[in-house]
Amino acid sequence: MTEIERINRYIERTKVKESVKNEMKPSEWVSISKNGSVLDAIALAFNYGRAKGYRAAMSERKAVRG
Repeated sequence: MTEIERINRYIERTKVKESVKNEMKPSEWVSISKNGSVLDAIALAFNYGRAKGYRAAMSERKAVRG
């Protein structure tokens, strides 16, 4: 299994409620794509996604605790 296959499998196996999914807006894609090199853009997109996921998890945790 290639690394890409493992990544795709990981994503597929991660159960996320439809209401929680946060997709990037087209304006965000355009802004990130204009961020210097391709590697810089990929790193920025990854970090942005990680931050959005973290905030979503904290928000869900807060909702559960009341």
